[in-house]
Amino acid sequence: MHRFDDHKKNCSCGFYDPNTSERFTESIIIYFNESASLPYDFVAEDYRHKYEKDWNAVYRQGADSSNLQINGSDSLQLFVSPPTDIHLVNGAGIRTRRRDIQHGSFRTLVKSPRSNIRGSAMSLMWQYNDTETAQLSVMNTNNASGAWIGAFVNNEFTTRDLGINFSTVIRNATANRNYAVLDGVMSNGSVNPWHYTEYRIDWTQDAIHFYVGGNLMRSILRQKHKGMPSVPAPFYFKHWATGNMYSMEGPPAQQSVANIGWIRMFFNSSSLSKEKREKFRDRCLITDACSTNDIFLRGSTTYSERATQKWKQSMKKSGQRMPALWTLVICISFSSLLLLHAFLRLTPWRKHLPSNGQANGSEAPMEETGRNPSNPSEATLAFSNQSLFTSQVSRRSSSQNGYAFKDDIINEKAEYSPGTSLYGGSNHAETSRTGSIRFDSRGTTPRVLSPYSSNFNTTVEEFPSSKEYPGQIADESEIVSKHGSQKTLPAVHFPATHENKIPISTVTESALPAPRMAAHPSTPRQRIDYLAGLVGLCAVLVTVMHFGLTFVPAIVMPGAPVHYESEYWAQKIISPFILNQMWLGVFFTTSTRFLVARYLKTGNLEDIAQAVVRRTPRLMIPVASIALLEYFLVDCGVTKYLRYIPSLTWSTWPYVTRFPTIGHFVSEVLELIYLIPNAVPQITFHYCTGVLWTIAVQLQGSWLVLTGVIVISEIRTLWKRMAYYSFCIVNHWYAQSWGSYIWFGLLLADLDVTYKYKPYLHARPMAYYSLTIFCWLCVAAGFAANIISNWTDFNFVVYESNIHPDIPTGRPFWDTSNAGYPAYYVPRLNGLLFAAGMQVIVELSPTVQYILSLPVFLAIFPHVFTIYLLHGLVFWSWGSWLMIFLAEHDFSYGVNVTIVGVTSYTILFLTLPIVTPVIEALGKDITTLVWTTAIEKSPPRQRTLFPFPDDLFTRREENTKKLKGKERGK
Repeated sequence: MHRFDDHKKNCSCGFYDPNTSERFTESIIIYFNESASLPYDFVAEDYRHKYEKDWNAVYRQGADSSNLQINGSDSLQLFVSPPTDIHLVNGAGIRTRRRDIQHGSFRTLVKSPRSNIRGSAMSLMWQYNDTETAQLSVMNTNNASGAWIGAFVNNEFTTRDLGINFSTVIRNATANRNYAVLDGVMSNGSVNPWHYTEYRIDWTQDAIHFYVGGNLMRSILRQKHKGMPSVPAPFYFKHWATGNMYSMEGPPAQQSVANIGWIRMFFNSSSLSKEKREKFRDRCLITDACSTNDIFLRGSTTYSERATQKWKQSMKKSGQRMPALWTLVICISFSSLLLLHAFLRLTPWRKHLPSNGQANGSEAPMEETGRNPSNPSEATLAFSNQSLFTSQVSRRSSSQNGYAFKDDIINEKAEYSPGTSLYGGSNHAETSRTGSIRFDSRGTTPRVLSPYSSNFNTTVEEFPSSKEYPGQIADESEIVSKHGSQKTLPAVHFPATHENKIPISTVTESALPAPRMAAHPSTPRQRIDYLAGLVGLCAVLVTVMHFGLTFVPAIVMPGAPVHYESEYWAQKIISPFILNQMWLGVFFTTSTRFLVARYLKTGNLEDIAQAVVRRTPRLMIPVASIALLEYFLVDCGVTKYLRYIPSLTWSTWPYVTRFPTIGHFVSEVLELIYLIPNAVPQITFHYCTGVLWTIAVQLQGSWLVLTGVIVISEIRTLWKRMAYYSFCIVNHWYAQSWGSYIWFGLLLADLDVTYKYKPYLHARPMAYYSLTIFCWLCVAAGFAANIISNWTDFNFVVYESNIHPDIPTGRPFWDTSNAGYPAYYVPRLNGLLFAAGMQVIVELSPTVQYILSLPVFLAIFPHVFTIYLLHGLVFWSWGSWLMIFLAEHDFSYGVNVTIVGVTSYTILFLTLPIVTPVIEALGKDITTLVWTTAIEKSPPRQRTLFPFPDDLFTRREENTKKLKGKERGK
């Protein structure tokens, strides 16, 4: 039923909005000061969300019908209760019984939550799902000065530019159409959102407009926003809180109330059939419609049961897609079968089976000895390149294998030799004929076989040429001189026996030295297993910290809300030792050692050049590749559930979003190469856990240490050298630069390589134990800085950070607004003390070295870079999905986190043997090729048709012409 004005106008012809010239067929109009109970058109909501779909919601929503109260003389009151211990906030809400609302003008008179109570939101919203929603929220926030009104579509991030502050609304003169006035007189004047104010959403096919007090606040046009809502759904009015720090804040610590004075909704129905709609248009003129501004209208239009059912999109199957789908299935099936067939036939796992008790493996970091440096180590996140040792293979003669060769010349491939032989072959193998000459893999220079057998065989392509390391030749000259040197044969010319045959000649490559052969293999490089174990331990601890920040923030962050009391004690006792930034510094000090150790031994600038050329591609090629993979996976939605977990974990730390375009991806990868710390690269927001900021530290630190070691090598006096180190470390510390870690790593490498400080100290127990105790005190001081802040009000990190200069102003931080706890990417003094002390202890203490050399740590080391790049993706894809899945099945938080942790680490470690070889191929192997092309002279340019004659094609044409001429002559 409708209540009409004095003209008794019939509203069966709909409702006309004179402001927008839109006509609607349906309406729901109610004034709560005239109602004793909730009208039938609305449903009081009762629910308990198991999680929220919000990046920053640390509380879950609930609705209790008992929180709805109608004050007969005023309004509908919607209360929000204080949160429970499990972070559930029970609010109040109503929704329309009809679910067929599609386009309309929705108006309500609302009084916001009170200014003296913590934040909550009073919202009117139309919602079908996450991507079909429009919302206008009135939010009081924790501080009244920050209260604001926001308008959001399709779950937009709640930024302030999508709304307007209360103070702005109050200051500006506005036209307030207040339909609550009983005598029907419209009042014009200013609007105060703390009191009753009209809010309106106008939704048409072309746009959505949001109004506050009759004034347009925001417009969304379909031509600019292709994903604008379009499907029918119910309309909601609710008072709620989730603790989102970027919107309503809160939740209230005491009961909070918001009020609705009236609701006036004019809309179209999706349940109205096409025939009825056409009849309506034929029967009714616009002049026959009621005005939406008529304040005497009451009640609602009638509707069928169909209008209360949820709208479902018709799934029409298109036969046009089936041929494409079947073609795709067939192609994938054939491709998979062919790959499987090739894999089974080739059986690559049988090609490199170890023999003579030797197995393939990856080395730990190694000390350079100056001998046979064909594969120098290079640190990536403080680990060096790994060398692949090939087992000794005994080669049989061709006759023993049952093969009969007719060729005079046999090209045979030799195997890798860890000895000093570079091109020598083994005399265990025989050629097929007497007098045949074996060629090396370059195929141009025949070699005379050495009379001395080699334990291993190799080809030139399997490791760098000897001219890459001229120092090696001098080191081994004494050994080579004990045996007859191998000689390069002069060019051998084979006379042509036919005019069409091409003479073959082999030319000696003069740039290559004559191959050398030693009677015994050279001494292998010394392993530094304890440094490998240290890097592996640090890598695992960093992943544990990231897991804690994502799923159990209370064990890492002081003051974070706790689910169980054990989290509080873990943060007090365990976190100061293992779950903090200090272990990160060890990566930087260790990586420095392997960058400069070789140059400190040889003084050859070629070693610096090699590090400069190799460093960037060694790090950036794998990083860019995995970042591209994550770009694809995030775009496919593998991290979809990450935004759901904050309401379960109570952590807002995890956040990742897709790159807007491929251009942004390229730009941010390039930025990572050139960025100067302590700036944060933009790629951290598009990469899981954002760990890539350390790549910028590694790269810039590399240029610092590679230039610094050249300067250091020129300072011959010990005390001047140490004074220079001290000057650099102190200045970098004061500037809050990671360079202090880099310089200390260089200092330690210099003491070890140049001054042999370890043998010196071991020979002097008093000095040894004094230094060891001092280093343990430095480590203890680093831990103490974390422990003290956990148990007292004194925070060493804050006080230490505030004495540093603020770059924009040049004043100490404590005199600026930037004073306080430093950001995670800023180095700290306690971290420097810990990294320095721990690095020295690891170098000096046999006990610590033994612990870090345990197989469990060494097994992790080859996969450190993979763990660094992939752990965030595993945690934020699989881990987030599994947590939501278990929460939906009512698993308790403790059981949930345990299952997520065990399965996430299992998946991470199972992927390592698959991903690590790919990363090594992308990083180390390609980097080696880059360096090789940088130092090797390009081969001489050959003719286009080499080795064929230049007249190969023209001669055929001439012969054809001659033949045709002879035929004509006949």
